[in-house]
Amino acid sequence: MEIKMFIKIYELLTYFIIYSFLGWVMESVVRTFIERKLINTGFLRGPYCPIYGIGAIIMFLFLEKFENKPIALFFIAIIVLTSWEYFVGFLLEKLFKTKYWDYSDQKFNIKGRICLKNSIYWGILGILFVKYIHPFIEGLMLNVDNVLKYYLTAIISLVMMVDFITSIIKVKNISATLSKIEDLNKEIKEKLKEITLLKEKLEKTAEESTIAENMQNMIEKLKERRRKIILRLYKNVYRLKKAFPAINTKEITEILNQKIEIKKKAKKT
Repeated sequence: MEIKMFIKIYELLTYFIIYSFLGWVMESVVRTFIERKLINTGFLRGPYCPIYGIGAIIMFLFLEKFENKPIALFFIAIIVLTSWEYFVGFLLEKLFKTKYWDYSDQKFNIKGRICLKNSIYWGILGILFVKYIHPFIEGLMLNVDNVLKYYLTAIISLVMMVDFITSIIKVKNISATLSKIEDLNKEIKEKLKEITLLKEKLEKTAEESTIAENMQNMIEKLKERRRKIILRLYKNVYRLKKAFPAINTKEITEILNQKIEIKKKAKKT
């Protein structure tokens, strides 16, 4: 019994990975085609969108019984997948205090998290998934060596987990990093004031020159540290904004507004 349960869990995990990847491919291709530029969609850095992976698991666990009832399958898929999309949207908003997608400009939407047009797409996808996509993928997986499949599933799962944890930490640390930058700004200003005071108090001697030079070097190091932090933060936020155009917070807006200045500084190095 325990072995069967283990195999079932591993099978679900394998399909979760496959459909997370296929979901990322589908969304990235659509967004790339619409926006006419390469888009890496999704919250994570890797080529996978877990929302699609879990959605697929939900579909073949709860919708397969309606495979021969297309009308019922269509409407049940709408209800199940729209509910899942609403829940994920709600959860992300509560965790990160911002919307990752927003359908407020669409007719018949609920709080911008779901809309009728997308729900119809979910219904169509549910039919295609249950009747065609999953049976095809299931047939392919039967031809893959089980040992190889288990090893690949374990490795990719670990990579996804690390990606998930680090991505959450980076997003949650945006405010803290901005505070760190502000502290560096204050420290640089204080050092500049100290140099000015030294020049006023000391005569132009070798001692004064040495002190001023040391302090100037310290300021340059602080500026360089600030520049690297800003650039790293900007890259993370810019990638997130490209993946989720609707995302909008005071911190993200502040970082993106520095785009021109950051690029100019980056070219000098």
